Amino acid sequence: MMSGIDIAAIILASGYVAGGAVDRIKRLAKDRREERALRLNGPEPVCGCGHHLAYHDLRDLRCYAEVKRAKAGVDADGTRIDGWQQCECRRYAGPEPLAAFYAPPIARAGSGGGSEQREIDSVQQAE
Repeated sequence: MMSGIDIAAIILASGYVAGGAVDRIKRLAKDRREERALRLNGPEPVCGCGHHLAYHDLRDLRCYAEVKRAKAGVDADGTRIDGWQQCECRRYAGPEPLAAFYAPPIARAGSGGGSEQREIDSVQQAE
């Protein structure tokens, strides 16, 4: 016969296993959503310096993001001086984003014989 502690241990273990399974299912679903979004939208336009295309000026090709870097120096208290400096990237080197164009939907062949089909039929009858 099982004691109360054994029953509690079984309930605790089954909850742990079930919780882990739910977390794995959620993680898989999230990974699939991210993968689908990446296929639909293409790669994110991020340069080799780690900054988005929006931080790069396309005319002079420089990166205008600021990066926190340790400056060479120590103040009077002995603490290191940190500061913001402009990114040293000289040119955007990431993937080129595709331009967004509107393309009207294409009618499937045999989907009711639109005006084009009637025009072809009338030309064939005239011959």
